[in-house]
Amino acid sequence: MRDGKVLLRPMKCCDVYDRVYWESEDTEWKLWDGPWDYEGKTQEELGKQLAEKKAVWLSRIERLPEQDPVLSLEICVDDMEQTHIGWLGAYYIDDACCITEAGERLAVGITIVPQTVRRKGYAQAALTLYIRYLFACGVPEVYTQTWSGNVRMIRLAEKLGFSEYMRKKDLRLVRGQRYDGLTFRLLPEQMDRMI
Repeated sequence: MRDGKVLLRPMKCCDVYDRVYWESEDTEWKLWDGPWDYEGKTQEELGKQLAEKKAVWLSRIERLPEQDPVLSLEICVDDMEQTHIGWLGAYYIDDACCITEAGERLAVGITIVPQTVRRKGYAQAALTLYIRYLFACGVPEVYTQTWSGNVRMIRLAEKLGFSEYMRKKDLRLVRGQRYDGLTFRLLPEQMDRMI
């Protein structure tokens, strides 16, 4: 999938190297993307977590699942170099907006890693392209989740037409402070609000 600004594609071998680097060296993005998954963990725990992720990434290389919708794609700049800048994906949530494989609602998430390419519209373009794809696959509504301290993601969700669906007070502990867990919802008829 591409739109002239971003290219969304399956994972390639070279992406695994990027992802390992981003998990272990260029880690500023972890301050915003689920920081509770990383805070307070020992190097051994983080190493084990990375090994598990790497195994999943290697299993995805150059393969698209047989089913639609595709739940994980890499984000590249849509130019000659096709620079890899992040990833997006989807996961299922239940009626209480908890992540579960048995859920019937689809939530999307996105990570743009290099700080030099942020605030240039890549996240907006990638999510717009992916959400249009999900709706074309027959997904009846799309959700996204974040925490109340991630102001950039909240603004992006609102800009794309999402509206707050559920708030879980003080759900997340980030850098010693409590934040609300937020779930937003987008319906197909709200797509015209997407820029």
